Amino acid sequence: METLQNKLIGVSLLLFLHIPYFAHSQDSLYIESPTLFECNIQFPQNYDQEIPYPLVISLHGGGGSYETFRNIWKHFENPHFIMATPQAPYKWLMGDGIGYDWSGWPTGDLKYMQRALSITSNYIKVLIQSLTKIYNVSEVYLLGFSQGSIITQIAGINNHNLIRGMIILSGPEINHPGKPEIIWPPNESIQKANHLLTFIAHGNSDKIVDFDIAVKSKTIYEKFGYSVELFEFEGGHEISPDAMKNIEKWINKQQTQ
Repeated sequence: METLQNKLIGVSLLLFLHIPYFAHSQDSLYIESPTLFECNIQFPQNYDQEIPYPLVISLHGGGGSYETFRNIWKHFENPHFIMATPQAPYKWLMGDGIGYDWSGWPTGDLKYMQRALSITSNYIKVLIQSLTKIYNVSEVYLLGFSQGSIITQIAGINNHNLIRGMIILSGPEINHPGKPEIIWPPNESIQKANHLLTFIAHGNSDKIVDFDIAVKSKTIYEKFGYSVELFEFEGGHEISPDAMKNIEKWINKQQTQ
C-alpha cells in the first residue's frame, strides 16, 4: 500500500509589480514575503527510509494544481521511487475555479512574468535541497507537463548539479521562439548541463503543442550532447498512462547503469 505525506516548503517570493488600474482610486502591488507552499509526497510499496530512492519532482501544467496532478501516480505499475508534487506559487481565478501557475502568465505583463519565472526556478532549487535533506534520496529527476515542462527545463538546466534527469511532457522545445516572457538559459549553460538524461513524451495529435515540436526538442538537445529518449503516444495534450509506464521503465533502467 502506497503512503503519502504533505510537506510545507518555505521560499521567499519577490512579487514587485505595481499595477495602477483605476486612475487615482486604487493600486495593485505585489510584495516580497516568505511563503509556505504545500508539497505532496508519495512513496513506493514497502518503503524503507534506510534505503536511498530516486526522487521524481512532478510539476503540473498552468492552471492545474498539485491535488489533481499527484494522481499521475496511479499510472505507475510498481514505482521504486519517491514522487513529490509541489504547488505552483501563483493562484488565479480560472473560469469557475482556482488554478495555479508557475510564472504569472495570466497577468500578461512581460516584466512580471520574467521575474516570477526566475523566482520559480529558485523555488525548485529550494525544493530539491529541502527534500533531499528530509528523505534518503539517491538521485533527482524533474518531471513537468506543459507549462511545468518549461520550468523543468529552465530549473533543471540552471540547477543541473542537483539533478540527474529531466522528463518533458507535452512541452515546447528549449529556446522556443515567440515567447519573450520566457528567459531560457544561455547556450553555454545548456551545454554544461548535457550530462542530464532526458525523456520526452508527446501526443501525436496534440493541438496545443504540435508533435513536431517534440521532435525538434530532441534534435536540439542531442546537438548539445544530451542523451534523449522520445516516446510518441496516441493522444493529444494530456497525461498518457502509456507514457507514465514508459517513464517508470526508463527511471528503473537508469538504476542498473
